[in-house]
Amino acid sequence: MKNIRTRQELKTYFERGDRPTEQEFSELIDGYVHLNELNFGFSVRPTSETYNEYYDFYISEKLPNVGMGHIINKGFEGKDPEYFDGYKHVLGRPVAFKKLKITLDEDFDMKEYQPTIIIERYKQKKKRRNRKFKPLGYYKEKKEDAVIWKRQSEYVLKDREMVLDLEPIHYFRPSREGYKEFSPSGSIFKPGSFKYSKHGKPFAKIRIRMQILINGIPYQSNPLGLKIVLGSSGITDAINFFYD
Repeated sequence: MKNIRTRQELKTYFERGDRPTEQEFSELIDGYVHLNELNFGFSVRPTSETYNEYYDFYISEKLPNVGMGHIINKGFEGKDPEYFDGYKHVLGRPVAFKKLKITLDEDFDMKEYQPTIIIERYKQKKKRRNRKFKPLGYYKEKKEDAVIWKRQSEYVLKDREMVLDLEPIHYFRPSREGYKEFSPSGSIFKPGSFKYSKHGKPFAKIRIRMQILINGIPYQSNPLGLKIVLGSSGITDAINFFYD
């Protein structure tokens, strides 16, 4: 993987009259991957351990004429919720959730490839300010947008085994009707604008890619689809991740 060349560069090794060297054949082979290498040797699964945080949930009193329709803020059970001007506190409760465990192959060179996990959110079809529509699909959030919603679009991997906290509650939007009525963050206010699991629980869709650097050039793995399913049947029902 150290000598990755573009297709055009590889073609120059095999022009009429050329006598490709052992090194050039090596670069040709290294320029392609086996099917089992398309994910760069990483695996993702939910943690066996369940975590808990207390959150306060707010909805804007100026909907729909506001850019930020809700706020989710870490709070403390038994204490008054923090005040946010223009927002109504609708709920405070403990939230149980899983984290994601990322595992890389034993022979993966962390220093050389500098792996990063990329998160892409599923977004609905949306009308832009120029009146053109942005098609539905998976998109990596801009860092500044992710920060506003207390999410991350990139996670730098520092060890071959790492646990990532996506704080999955921030992929949902609160409802005045209670925790069970939460919906995916960014979903449009209309019936059928998002889906439920077979148990009737709302879920948000994401894709995970691993990005590595080869000779300073970024390469991304095939995407791994996940559903973030809201654990809404009780306080101990954790937000969990399932393969999509």
